[in-house]
Amino acid sequence: MRVSSQRVLASLLVAVLLVSGGAGVALADGHASNSDVTKLGGQDITISDVTITVSDTHLSGPGFPDVSIDHRTYTLDDSTMSIDGLHVSVNGHQYEICNVDVTLKNIGVTLNNVQISSS
Repeated sequence: MRVSSQRVLASLLVAVLLVSGGAGVALADGHASNSDVTKLGGQDITISDVTITVSDTHLSGPGFPDVSIDHRTYTLDDSTMSIDGLHVSVNGHQYEICNVDVTLKNIGVTLNNVQISSS
């Protein structure tokens, strides 16, 4: 898998993980501060041995290439990403996670019948 594809995949996985788990992390570890932002300490996240399948999907938007993928599989062996100062809003309240380290190990992505277009 190319480096740019790995970065896009890692970013998407992190976004999904943070949106789905952000409220639980914020409620479990939050400490109220003097401002409207609750500051949380660092988070270490490891995702391993997962296969993600995307099927029968059409993505379109300005600047996207015109691509049709019948069946393709990618594997991300090992990648680590660090995010410093992540801001998340959950139910109208702002949270700041000081630093997030995300490690991805043995992640498989399978694309079946995926269409990407620029319109």
